Amino acid sequence: MSVGSLTVTRDGEVAIVTLQTAFSLNSTGKAQLADAVARLNSTQVPRTLILSASHPQALLVDVAELADLSATEARAFSSAGHRLAQALEDAPYPTIAAVESPALGGGCELVLACDLAIAGEGASFGQIEALGGVMPAFGGTWRLARRVGYQRALEMMFTAAIVDASTACRYGLVLTVVPKGDALSQAKVIASRVAKASSASVSAIKRTAKLGWNLAPAAIDALEEANFPSLFGGDQSSRMHAYLKQQALQAEAQQ
Repeated sequence: MSVGSLTVTRDGEVAIVTLQTAFSLNSTGKAQLADAVARLNSTQVPRTLILSASHPQALLVDVAELADLSATEARAFSSAGHRLAQALEDAPYPTIAAVESPALGGGCELVLACDLAIAGEGASFGQIEALGGVMPAFGGTWRLARRVGYQRALEMMFTAAIVDASTACRYGLVLTVVPKGDALSQAKVIASRVAKASSASVSAIKRTAKLGWNLAPAAIDALEEANFPSLFGGDQSSRMHAYLKQQALQAEAQQ
């Protein structure tokens, strides 16, 4: 399916959203991407969503769009970015960014809104807003700090630093670095591993980890106690009995 600046395709239970144009997070692009995620969440829910880009400037800032915004327009621009990032965070399945090109400003914030990020060797990352006299406005001020640590995030934002893929991995901004051109295929490998786990379990893990991030340990324990029993009565019993059967067969084979 093609929607303006992006396409949505399926590879089995994996949804792949590909940004196809430069500056895909402009006002129109953000709305199209948010709509695409909303449709996935409400219709054929995938096991994993992979966000990729076919255009090398897809995750760059459209400075021309921002240069003459009024304060009212800027607030609407930020609000739309927050809605998009929140849609990715709230998706009941893992979201993986497969990045092969520069992801700067809002593009970096989009990557940070995904649960996992895979970088090809040619990728780079940065919250460069201060160079243009503004600041991250799609959740970058706190998501970057969560991903790389408070001091490192402030240094990156204060200096508008752009880091290469290996540095981003060392900082913890991305999960791993793969040869150039292999980010999407590696994301699919991870997605295939996710597909072997219970979708209910994965959804509960994501929900609990997200809600518990800023809570005290006792409150997180309460979340776990609330979510853990909800998984019984689904595929939990059949999965556990299949595991026990496999263990028994392995024990017999070793005798």
